[in-house]
Amino acid sequence: MPPKDKTTPGHIHALLDRSTAAWLILVIGLVLTVGLWHYSDAQFSGRAKDRFAHRVEAAKSLLRSRMQAHAQVLRGGAALFAASDTVSRAEWRAYVDALALEHSLPGIQGTGFAVMVPATKRDEHLAAVRAEGFPDYAIHPAGERDPYTSIIYLEPFADRNLRAFGYDMYAEPVRREAMERARDTGLPALSGRVTLVQEYGSEIQPGFLIYLPIYAGGAVPSTVEERRAALVGFVYSPFRAQDIMHSIFADSLREADIALFDGTPSAEALLFASAVDTRGARFVVEHPLQIGGRTWVARFTSTSAFERDNASAEAGLILFGGSTLSLMLFALLNTNASHRRRMQAAANRLAQSRDEFRTLVENVPGVVFRCQVTAPWAVIHISRNIEALTGATPEEFTARRVSFGDFIVAEDFASIQAAIDEALRQGTSYEVEYRMSNRNGETHWVSERGHVFLSRTGQPLWLDGVIIDVTERKQAEEAIRNLAFIDTLTHLPNRRFLLDRLRQGLANSRRHGRHGALLFIDLDHFKSVNDTYGHEAGDRLLWEVAQRLRQSVREGDTVARLGGDEFVVMLEELGDQRTEALEKGKAIAEKILAALNAPFELDGVHHQNTPSIGVACFSGEDERAEDLLRRADEAMYRAKAAGRNRLVAIDGTEA
Repeated sequence: MPPKDKTTPGHIHALLDRSTAAWLILVIGLVLTVGLWHYSDAQFSGRAKDRFAHRVEAAKSLLRSRMQAHAQVLRGGAALFAASDTVSRAEWRAYVDALALEHSLPGIQGTGFAVMVPATKRDEHLAAVRAEGFPDYAIHPAGERDPYTSIIYLEPFADRNLRAFGYDMYAEPVRREAMERARDTGLPALSGRVTLVQEYGSEIQPGFLIYLPIYAGGAVPSTVEERRAALVGFVYSPFRAQDIMHSIFADSLREADIALFDGTPSAEALLFASAVDTRGARFVVEHPLQIGGRTWVARFTSTSAFERDNASAEAGLILFGGSTLSLMLFALLNTNASHRRRMQAAANRLAQSRDEFRTLVENVPGVVFRCQVTAPWAVIHISRNIEALTGATPEEFTARRVSFGDFIVAEDFASIQAAIDEALRQGTSYEVEYRMSNRNGETHWVSERGHVFLSRTGQPLWLDGVIIDVTERKQAEEAIRNLAFIDTLTHLPNRRFLLDRLRQGLANSRRHGRHGALLFIDLDHFKSVNDTYGHEAGDRLLWEVAQRLRQSVREGDTVARLGGDEFVVMLEELGDQRTEALEKGKAIAEKILAALNAPFELDGVHHQNTPSIGVACFSGEDERAEDLLRRADEAMYRAKAAGRNRLVAIDGTEA
């Protein structure tokens, strides 16, 4: 029987099948590679977009914070007027100089006061200001109108600001609209885009102003009609838009160009633009901002530096690696002789890709992780940055010796799990902020963004995400909140905080039928301390007074600084009867009187200072916080009139 021919049709079909299989594997591999490349590119684009959105939010927060800080400066000015019957030019200059705005809030053009001048008192007003040493003073622009609003104080009173002296801002419609809005609301009001009267020469910039009304008596009247009738003038700040915005966004312009418009974006509404380049940026967003009762529109465009920093080579690596693997599989099926060599080369390339990917992950800001979906969130993979955050190494996490739950503050467990559960229900990513404590006992605020991966049946498999330390941002937000309610010198509650506590105390007293007392404390001859030892010594005295007041009252009592050398102590739950509350209040006041009579050490010198204290009882019956404060103030003035260094109750009983 003749031997079989090895080139039978069966062998030929087998060879064709092997070739067909190789081509099929190549096509499938390339299709999957391209699909994964598109997916990876979309993921990185999304991350870059999220990072840009984060930069934008940070810039918006910075702008809002700065404008709120400038409004707070004006509130301080308003408090100065409220605390005095009159504020002289020297006192206004001293107040503004003490703020050191050129260092704490750079970019401001000035801080001033414009007084309301009825037409009938125009001549009297001109004579009074000229008598101060300004013989050429006049209200401008010229013309007959009623009323006038003349700028009489503006610090620093030099250079460009001299042009604004005597300027009637009511004569200009845009400024007048903002001033009337501030007058009617009692709140800071932002003007529209204007050209400041300080502008001259070739470097003219757009500008805007913030106004805060000053009313007779200091307090804001309750109705619009009363506010209009009580209006005395305005504390205000003018801004050159380019100067203030460059100072605010100096650290933000590398990654985002910023254009700011007063209202609808247009060339006429442009306040500030960090760049004139109109190239096609990858990311462009616009956000309306409500500031001082007016809407600004901020347009943020990504810079080439941001786009370069957020570009990623991973998608290209995936395309290259996937294509290479597909070709290797194709070559494997067609070339048995080079099987081991080609497979080894493929393994080496895959190892290199793995190392490059790991290096990329380790250099991502924050902590990249994969963990279980439920608490205590045992870790599957985690980047090395976790060691700086917790003190535990990645190996300790992956070996299950520690987990996220060991470092997360227990009170935050529920909010984290709720965010993950909500993301599971919605099929979306989640973002949550919480606290982590490291092995040294230090607590950090972190922001976590992640996504739950599901099986084909919809069961959660693992959680991928990134954790970023946001402690500094949290501290900055807390500092901004404190500026509104805490006196920066003594760290005591300020007038705004005190009024809120007084309202609460009156409500509690009314609800429970218990009596309390309010102590109004004014330091005798405090001005002589500043004149003799200097303002720094005066500040140290005020700080020491605050400490002694804290030590002299009960835990839970409120100690506040109204401003200058005036302090207030609110004592609650003193008794069921007014006489009992009065006696206990006077006893505590006597303790304070003794504490403040003890010598103070100022620059190595023992200084004796005394207080005058007014005591007013309260029960919360149909009384406002402002009225209670006024009664205690009256009692304090009686103590001063009686010779100082004593306390007087509101009914005239003297200790």
